[in-house]
Parts: sequence; C-alpha cells; structure tokens
Amino acid sequence: MRMSIENSAEARFAQFATKQCLDVLPKEVIDRTKEIILDTIGIMLRATTAPSLSNLRKALVSRDSGNSTVFGSPFKATPSIAALLNASLPTITQYDEGHRIARGHPGIHIVPAAFAMGEDKGVSGKDLIVAIVTGYEVAVRIAFSVYPMNPQIHSHGTWATIGAAVSVGKILCFTEKQFADLINSISTLTLSTWSKATTSGATIHHLVPSLGASHAIIAAMATQAGLSGPPCCLEGHFIPLSSHHPNPEIPTDNLGSTYEILSNYFKAYPACAHIHSSIEALENILASRPIILEDIEGVEVRTYPVASHLSEQNPVNTLACIFSIPYCLGMWLLKRKLLIEAIATEAAIDPQILKAASIIRVVSDEHLKPSFPQGRPSLVRVRMKNGTEYEHFVALTRERLTKKELEEKFHQMVEPIIGKEHGEKLKKKIDDLENVSDICQLSTLLSP
Repeated sequence: MRMSIENSAEARFAQFATKQCLDVLPKEVIDRTKEIILDTIGIMLRATTAPSLSNLRKALVSRDSGNSTVFGSPFKATPSIAALLNASLPTITQYDEGHRIARGHPGIHIVPAAFAMGEDKGVSGKDLIVAIVTGYEVAVRIAFSVYPMNPQIHSHGTWATIGAAVSVGKILCFTEKQFADLINSISTLTLSTWSKATTSGATIHHLVPSLGASHAIIAAMATQAGLSGPPCCLEGHFIPLSSHHPNPEIPTDNLGSTYEILSNYFKAYPACAHIHSSIEALENILASRPIILEDIEGVEVRTYPVASHLSEQNPVNTLACIFSIPYCLGMWLLKRKLLIEAIATEAAIDPQILKAASIIRVVSDEHLKPSFPQGRPSLVRVRMKNGTEYEHFVALTRERLTKKELEEKFHQMVEPIIGKEHGEKLKKKIDDLENVSDICQLSTLLSP
C-alpha cells in the first residue's frame, strides 16, 4: 500500500536530519566520522597529481570565484565546482572507504560536498561532523532498500548522492519541510551510469561521484531558493528505477539509535574492494616463502561471481588495472605491494606486470556466491613448476585498520603533496575537529 506523504521515507528521514546534533552522537560515531574525513582528504590530496584531472581543474577554475578549496589548485571556487573537482579524485587510487553491506562508497560523495559547502558558510568542525553523519545514515539505509541494484548501473552517483544532499542541507540548517523537499528533488536528479565503465578503463568514471556531489549541492541550493521536488519521489521513482527487486520498506526504524557509519570499512590496498581478499590471500602465501615469478607455473584465483568478472589480463590503463585481479596480483608477485605512486600519477602500464598477470587465471566459484556480501571469499592457489602447490583462503579481508595504520596511510597520501609538517598539522586538526571553530582552518593546510 502506498504510504501517505506524512509517513513517507523522506518525511522520516527529514525528521531524523532535523534533530541531529553533536550532543546526541556517541563518541565512537564522532571518532569514526573523523577517521573517514581524514582518510578521504588524504586520498583526495594524493590524486591531485593525476594529469587528466589536473587539466580539468585548469579548464574549470582559472581564478578565485568562491570560498571553497579546490584540491591541487591555487584558486578557490563555488561549492558546486569545488565539490565536482574534489570528488573526482578518490576513484583515481581506489583507496576510498566504503560500506560493504550497502555495497558502495558513501564517503567520497558526502565528504567533498559537505566540506565544500561548509567552507563557503564557515561552519565549525562539529557542524561538519554532524552533517556527514546525518547524510551517511540516510544514504546507507536507502542503499539497503535497493539491493540488488540493476547490474547495469554503477552504485556511484546513486543513493550516496541523496546522502550528500542531506549533508549539505544540514549545513544550510534546513527545516524538516526543506529536508523532505530536498530528498524528493535529489531523488530525481541522481545518475545512472554503466557499471562496465571501470573495467573498460573509461576515466569519465571519475566524474560519477563528483557529479553526484555537485548535484547534491545544487539541489540543496535550489531547495533553499524555493524549488520543490515531486512527492514520494524516493519511493515512487528512485528505488524502483535502481533495482529490479527492491525491498518494500526502507529501514528507518532504528535511525538515531544505531549508526551504520560504524560498519564502514577502510581499504588496506589501493584497488577495487572485490579484489582485496585475493590480494590478501596471495600476500599470505608469499609472506613466509621466497617465491619468485620465474618458478611459478600458474596462479588460480577462485572467488565469488561478482568479483570473478574482474579478470582482464591486459587492462588498458591504471583505472582498468585496479579493477583487474590478474594485474593487481601480478604487481604483488613482482613488487610485494601495489604501487600507489604509479596509480596516482596515471603512469604507463608496466609490461613486466602484464607478463606476470598472464599466468593468473580467475574462476567464478558458485559455492562461494552465498557468502557475499557478508563475506568476500577468495581462494588463491599458486602452482610451482616443481609440482608444489600453495594455497590460502580469505573469507573476508580485514576492514578495520588500526588508528596507527590509518595515520600511516594518511601520511603516505599527503606528504608527497603538502609535506610532512603540513600533513601532521592537518591530522591534528582533524583529530580535534569537534573543537575547530571554522573548518577553513583545515583549508590553509591543504597546500604546501
């Protein structure tokens, strides 16, 4: 039965969003949000060396035209342009945080949108935290309702865009009615991009979360200006369009009592998350054995069907590389790590890694299918030329990096761009974000 407007999902989300404040957030939620901000800002800064996006920044921003930082540029821009450019950066390295059960990456949409609008309005650190948490909770619950998504549609630019818009509305101090209008408006302005863009190496993919973040800001500004969205658009349009088998109810009952942001993950490897369990399995095999490539007959990777599609042995560029199990494992065989400096700079593909990738075979294992998404299972078997075999199984790659590991990852990302001193100051500001009176204090540290 169709819900009334008063009891619609957008009405329930609007009530939740209006009530959120720092005082109601558990400490662990505040701490996790700061970790997401730290991680996302770090990977955005690292990717500013990518030539293609550097050219786009120069094309769109040639002088100061606003108050919002454009990462990698000496100029500032309007919030929508800053969010567009900044949110295009995280997919360069595929090092971005995510939410496994939601099957997507809320942070790369929400953080750039909230930060750009927050700078423009000069909001405090605590207001930024609350905005990001609020948008994250809305986004993930919408994601639950659209699983399984239409397999032709990539999840970027869809449900996370709605969360980003809510974050922006929170910064703009929206009323309950404005939030409901905003959710209806952004629900008809999300993207519907082809899921195969990544594996084919189509770098236009980088604009998918960035257009989502920019659309979120524009939709919020339009709502503030008085434009309205179609009633019940979230349930009547977005959800049935996104999924052939949507869940009939959007899970909103636990809003404000449980926080999905605590179930996010942080990547230990710069690659598509579906590849991580295979990388970890190979890492474990190689950790205690002096195996060299020349002694290997072949490598078999048995994984769940969604991951098994990432089987290209001859990827065309670095984007396609980090969506390729053979290439990522081939690099690990040769280098014992994934080279972030090659990925972030869109460097040429190493022919030696392609040679290593050629001996890696990916198999779709239907027995592993039921384990996804609760797990992301992968069995890697290395066959040596002398007949010896080594194998390792990973049910779910580790998703909880320690505080020390997150900080090390952050410094690895930012120090080549802004230097060690600015990197340490920026980390300390984010660690103490709830006590920062104006987030523009962070902005001054985003360039050398």
